[in-house]
Amino acid sequence: MNRRLWLIVILTCLLTVLLTNLPFLPGPAILNYPAQLFFSLGMLAGILGFLLIPIGLVWTVWTFIKHPEPRLFKAFAILCWALPATALVSTTWLANHTRDISRNLAMTNASVLIEQVEKHYHEQGAYPETLEELTIPQPSSWVIGIPAYDYSKTDHAYTLSFTQNVILGFNFEVVVYDPSGSHKAEGELTTLYDTGLDNWKYYVYD
Repeated sequence: MNRRLWLIVILTCLLTVLLTNLPFLPGPAILNYPAQLFFSLGMLAGILGFLLIPIGLVWTVWTFIKHPEPRLFKAFAILCWALPATALVSTTWLANHTRDISRNLAMTNASVLIEQVEKHYHEQGAYPETLEELTIPQPSSWVIGIPAYDYSKTDHAYTLSFTQNVILGFNFEVVVYDPSGSHKAEGELTTLYDTGLDNWKYYVYD
């Protein structure tokens, strides 16, 4: 393996990390669909490819012993186990951290919307039925995987929420702002988690 082949391996793994974490990175929501696709495919490839890691390791050892000179298929042999391992770590452990960052960014960017809802309440004496009643367009979360905020008027006040993919689109994180403090988790998992910001909590929907 020479420097060029190692560079191919490293850049391929870094590109995998970038693509599989796209839903949690700052950017326009127009990239949401491909970002979710990359994340889900990366997780699926990581889970299924995990079974091939021993084969890839054996092939890597064999190629290095059999062919000591630099060859392109050595890089392929390494990628056979490095890519699934990278995808699995990226979509599980690393995604947990990038999801925290995107959650905080989306909550911060929702402050303008919350201010407008509260302004409507003080001026009209009631919370709006829908966001279309506000005088400003809905602000962007500026997170690729969070295309919009969901608003719902409740008996006590209102809720503002958004979701993030957790496992292949079947499990997802629901982040809810409720000024009345009447947060409630839906689905089989009932644990509510603090976000560090007032009136914001989240849970994982299963």
